[in-house]
Amino acid sequence: MLIAPGTEAAMAGYRVKYVLATKLVNELVEAADEKQLTKTIARYGRALIFCASTSSATWNSTAAGPNSSSRS
Repeated sequence: MLIAPGTEAAMAGYRVKYVLATKLVNELVEAADEKQLTKTIARYGRALIFCASTSSATWNSTAAGPNSSSRS
């Protein structure tokens, strides 16, 4: 569900970040344990549009716009 809107936003020049919700939670917990939470949040905050999903089903590379989208 998130792929199409994220791709359209990337093609329009927005920075888009795709991430699995479970990966995000794990990464934030580890960052908090290591006193790196602010740095981790800042890294995720660089994207203007943030897409978190509970499913990794069919995540292919998205179209690259002026600011190419990324997937973590």
